[in-house]
Amino acid sequence: MAQFTFSNNTYAGSELAGFMASTLLEADSVKRGLLTVVNNVKARKVILDVDDDAILQDPSGMFVDQGTTALQNESYLDPIVYEFMKQEQWDKLIQSWENSAIKPGSMQDYDGVIDLTDFMIRRYIAKLQIANERLYWLGKSASPTVNKFTAAFPGLLAQINAASGTFKVSLASTANAFVAGGGTIAATGVVTVTATTGLVNGDVVTITVTAGAITETTNPTPVALLNTPTSYFINNVTATTFQLVRNYNDINRRVNCTFSGTATAATIVFINASNVISVLGSVYAQLDPADRAQPDFKLMIPLHVSYAYKQAQANKALNVINAFTDDKVLEYLGQRLEPMNHWNANQILGARTSNLFLGVDLLGDESQLLTRDLREATADCVVRMKARMKAATNFKFANELFLYTY
Repeated sequence: MAQFTFSNNTYAGSELAGFMASTLLEADSVKRGLLTVVNNVKARKVILDVDDDAILQDPSGMFVDQGTTALQNESYLDPIVYEFMKQEQWDKLIQSWENSAIKPGSMQDYDGVIDLTDFMIRRYIAKLQIANERLYWLGKSASPTVNKFTAAFPGLLAQINAASGTFKVSLASTANAFVAGGGTIAATGVVTVTATTGLVNGDVVTITVTAGAITETTNPTPVALLNTPTSYFINNVTATTFQLVRNYNDINRRVNCTFSGTATAATIVFINASNVISVLGSVYAQLDPADRAQPDFKLMIPLHVSYAYKQAQANKALNVINAFTDDKVLEYLGQRLEPMNHWNANQILGARTSNLFLGVDLLGDESQLLTRDLREATADCVVRMKARMKAATNFKFANELFLYTY
């Protein structure tokens, strides 16, 4: 059993294990049942892929095998260990605790036991859940500023995209789903195209630079954009230009992006209110009926696409009372759409949840949660928190996955 250690003995081990389970298993897609969770993955775990046709034959008194060989492949859950470590100054932490605990009014002051270790955990648990959600789907490379561990962790979307058996459709092949033209990008982040028709402020575009040496310098470590699909919120500037405002995968930092160098050619794709219905129609028509008919089949869309679909429904509802006030149903021809936060922009995934796996190890020694108040031990007025986690992702049948991508 993992050793969960606190500076006091206020909590039982099972309650502390709950904090660890919350960190690893309460990521948004896990809570909604979009991943199949496999526990106790201590080392490489084999996921067997067995498939075969069923052939109907003539009756026979003697057994006659249908003559086909079952296809047997293996995929793996290779768990990666990574950690979160944070130290807070005691007086600053207790000030935050007091602000959250004291109610308005002089007679409502909080009077109770001060447990800063519990407060510190609850302060970071939501951030860790989001970090894990992004890691499970986008992988380590999507957030290099927060994922600084050494081991590779590609993430499910990258694994699915790289698989040769995945049924992939290019967004750029759909009518009205891409902007083509000069494709030039200035060092100011201004993109020049033939026309910005269909784009509005706040849309999310995905740019794949094919020529040039432009680099995004928003983060401490600059990222070269050549042949690397990157998504941005935009503002229109003129009829032929728009401004790259914020990196879609850095939205929680709320920092406007900066660049150096220029691009002379690029492919630019987008899904917004002007084309989302035609995009969903294209996706719906290409889903495998055998997979779509299964009860655990999910069609997952980025959060910005869900907003675009709601806007498109309102725009189509002419002369309908409350068209722009009532919430909209996220279904397309009876198929439920699952909005995915902390996801790649302009990608749509169709998959059965029984085909997507998340491996964790809640009972292993490598899944630990440790907090320490060091005032009595070392006279350092700090509180430390250390969370060690272990996870892996993969899928089983690539030919049962549909990816609408760049």
